[in-house]
Amino acid sequence: MRLLTKTEACRELRLSLSTLNRRIAAGEVPVKREPRGRRHRVYVMLDDDPPNTVETPPPELAAAQERVRGLAEHVASLQEQLDLERERNAELANELKAAQRRHDPWWRFWQREDV
Repeated sequence: MRLLTKTEACRELRLSLSTLNRRIAAGEVPVKREPRGRRHRVYVMLDDDPPNTVETPPPELAAAQERVRGLAEHVASLQEQLDLERERNAELANELKAAQRRHDPWWRFWQREDV
């Protein structure tokens, strides 16, 4: 049997202080009271083995995690495709600017050496 303060017991049992106090008042949680002046210090008595903090995930969680992994891979693939398209669009924009310069009469006028 272990004696814990209320704060430690709340942390271990994953309860709020008000819930723990209600359970103590209802007699659901065993306590030991030590006199301290006019008041008592309350210790919660728990079994020697702490509760199992490792919970087994439900099977739906494993399926959902697998689905998320698959979607993450798909997003990464789409991001790669998007990056390639952006590069290609930048190349095409540069080609278009070069073609416009070649066909723009004012551009050719300013490029002449005799002006």
